[in-house]
Amino acid sequence: ESSKWNCLQKFILLEAEDHFCNKRYERAKESYDDAIMFSRQHKFINDEAIACELAGYFLFEVGETASSIDYIIQAHEKYHKWGAIGKASVIFQYFQSISTVKLPVGIEPPVSRELASGNRNSSTTTLKARQKAQT
Repeated sequence: ESSKWNCLQKFILLEAEDHFCNKRYERAKESYDDAIMFSRQHKFINDEAIACELAGYFLFEVGETASSIDYIIQAHEKYHKWGAIGKASVIFQYFQSISTVKLPVGIEPPVSRELASGNRNSSTTTLKARQKAQT
């Protein structure tokens, strides 16, 4: 029972991804939002960042670009707060490369050694593979 609050947001996020993969989009949206809420409630900023990021990609994939921007911005902010500056940069760069919509002023990529050296995060590769598989 004591670990339930420690893992619930992870379980709900997995449910959201399952709903997304099986085209149950309304249930996916609810599950992403629940995962974000539970992460925030229990102060798991890392899980909140991941849930916001995946929700943003989900919404972008289903054509809700305006809503996806809000989640991407939240993910960017949470990764910064968590100290994952390189990941925040990768999200920014990835979103800018796939969207014609510009993020609001003030949301800019932080400087990171990862991007300066030209290395890409493995999650970016995974996301591109997932996108390719869905088309």
